Amino acid sequence: MLYFKHSELVNKYHVSLKTVHNWIDAAKQGKLSLELYEKGSRTYIANKPSNIETVEKLVEQGKKYRNARFHKTVTPKPEFYDIFSRRQILDIITSLNVHGEIPRQYNYLDKGAENWDNWLNRLVQESTPNNLKSTISLIDSNLASIDRLLEDRTKINVIDIGVGNALPVKDLLKHLLDQGKLNRYIAIDISQAMLDIAEKNIKSWFGDEVVFEGHIRDIGFERFDDLLVDDRLSKDADNITNLALLLGDTPVNFRNYSDVIKGVYGSIGQNDLFIFSGKADTEATRQYFDFHPKRDNNEGLSPNHRFIIDLLNIDESLYTVEMGYDSVHRMRYVRIRLNAPLTIDFKFEDSSRKVLLDKGDTILLLRVWHMTALEVLDTHQKSGFVMLHSSMTKEHNYILNIYTVDVKNVKGPLGSIKY
Repeated sequence: MLYFKHSELVNKYHVSLKTVHNWIDAAKQGKLSLELYEKGSRTYIANKPSNIETVEKLVEQGKKYRNARFHKTVTPKPEFYDIFSRRQILDIITSLNVHGEIPRQYNYLDKGAENWDNWLNRLVQESTPNNLKSTISLIDSNLASIDRLLEDRTKINVIDIGVGNALPVKDLLKHLLDQGKLNRYIAIDISQAMLDIAEKNIKSWFGDEVVFEGHIRDIGFERFDDLLVDDRLSKDADNITNLALLLGDTPVNFRNYSDVIKGVYGSIGQNDLFIFSGKADTEATRQYFDFHPKRDNNEGLSPNHRFIIDLLNIDESLYTVEMGYDSVHRMRYVRIRLNAPLTIDFKFEDSSRKVLLDKGDTILLLRVWHMTALEVLDTHQKSGFVMLHSSMTKEHNYILNIYTVDVKNVKGPLGSIKY
């Protein structure tokens, strides 16, 4: 292409058509070093590297001198600094600046855990299939297969990764208790509030029969092998199997899906099992966007998605909610698009950090990667797992896979070598 259409510059750089015309007029007067392209009676900006560099500098300058009449500055609420650690706040700032998103896992802290629990309690009461009910159904219908794979083990540690409110694992724990095989129940979540909800549920269901062990981990980058050291080195190690559960398709919300799976692989041993449940990519699963705790109140952002937005003090008048399916990246998304330039001013005791956002910029609040059942299997195998069993709901929307660690698979620079 020899030149940029005016509309291309408007859409790419979120500037007005008048701004593009001003650049061209300034170039004609020798005030800007932009090379122009004449086509008939119209003038365009030539598509050249030097022009792109100049335009990007002009855009950045424009952001610095935005019209104060439309520009809004917000500072996070005091409780924002109470809820999140300095490391987590830095991650939020970096994610906004670099990726234009708020990491999904932080929405489960503090009152965000209650929002999530309310939504899950709605799902379990629905008559139609959904992620939670289908996960519970798949576990129940595959108990015989789980028994077969655990038949020579007398002690089972259940490791519930991203525990939520523990509803998906309830029937499995009862099944193992009835067999006298449940050894430890280890719940892992980024949120202490979420762990508290899970512990309360476990105690209400099982009393003192199940000892709840709750541990805070960010499963996007933290492993949990340290929690299993004593069992692995005990004299009874040969009779203990760790049953790691990753239920409800948790990894699809992370920027890097495989990071979560590799964390599980790095935490369990050769005699352990890994159970994964999630959605398969179908026309039906691409359509789901209702995350409100009540079906008759589903306008705007759900409480869970607006949790951090509210803590950042971003009023709903400053943005428009967008939900959809991105067929290019194959993901569902929930995001907000800003109606005005916005600065988020993060203040600390001895410093401050600012996030500068322009009108038209988006903040991603939820991503859900979509993969077919075969793509899920392929991704898990590349992370080092071997599938032992697979099951799918009759409408083909939800899957449950059981894996073991592929201990004879060595991955090097030339690929995988099978012994």
